[in-house]
Amino acid sequence: MSSWVAIDFETANEHRGSACSVGMTAVDGDRVVDTWSMLIQPPAAHSHFSPYNVRVHGITADDVATAPGWKAALAAILAFADGRPLIAHNAGFDLSVIRAACDAEAITWPELRYTCSQVVARRTWKLLSYGLPHCMDAAGLDFTNHHNPEADSRASAEVMLAAIREAGTASLDDLLAKHQIRWGSMTPDGQWRGSQYQGSGQRDRKPIPGANLDADPDGALYGLTVCLTGTLTSMKRDEAFARLAEVGAQPVKKMTKTTDILVSATQTQLKPGSTLSGKAKEAQALLDAGQAIEVLDEDEFLRRLGS
Repeated sequence: MSSWVAIDFETANEHRGSACSVGMTAVDGDRVVDTWSMLIQPPAAHSHFSPYNVRVHGITADDVATAPGWKAALAAILAFADGRPLIAHNAGFDLSVIRAACDAEAITWPELRYTCSQVVARRTWKLLSYGLPHCMDAAGLDFTNHHNPEADSRASAEVMLAAIREAGTASLDDLLAKHQIRWGSMTPDGQWRGSQYQGSGQRDRKPIPGANLDADPDGALYGLTVCLTGTLTSMKRDEAFARLAEVGAQPVKKMTKTTDILVSATQTQLKPGSTLSGKAKEAQALLDAGQAIEVLDEDEFLRRLGS
């Protein structure tokens, strides 16, 4: 068996370096053995709390006024991890928080090895959404208090443990090998590699004409066709289209058989059993017909934009 730690961050605003809270869950073998969380005072350059983020997680500037800064928080995070690999749900986001907060405070990146419970979930279950609530539902587990970082880190750990049981593997390393998922890494000299599925049979993610040719090909939305429906509360539609092009994605207004992602802004928090919007129902029909398509709520969309 293996030992590893799940981690989840919440941020004060749209900047990835604005960490305002963290939760961690330690796993030894096939069970959770410890949990921990703390509030964080974001780096001064990114310390404002946006109304959108506050609505999502409920943390305010007053809550973190006496909390430790990023340097102390990072030391506590590394102490809890104690050299063990990290997992996170949409790990590209959570690990980018560490990188961006370190950059904001002129701190050298720590050396970390990590993987992603969301990437694993895609190889384990066929779902309309791979957000934490839907993955926990697929695993047959109850989940409450979403966006509480300790609860989210525990859910990430439980999703990974369920995937290990589903695959019949003995360890996290065995699970990743079975699903052809590589470990991701971060090094003190500024090197970064994402944790991704490496097998065949996935849709090729090729550069899109008109999109940013210098975008990170390991980005969560690179090379994907993304349909937006509804009115986003965090940004205007034109800005969302520009942000998508910046990360190498193709924004579209209507769903087709080539659509990879539907962002359903009307579904602020997409939960199992919730009533689907019209286009989300179309996405479900496409999924049932065999198309690889996923629905994101606004929060998940914003997290992937920055991962």
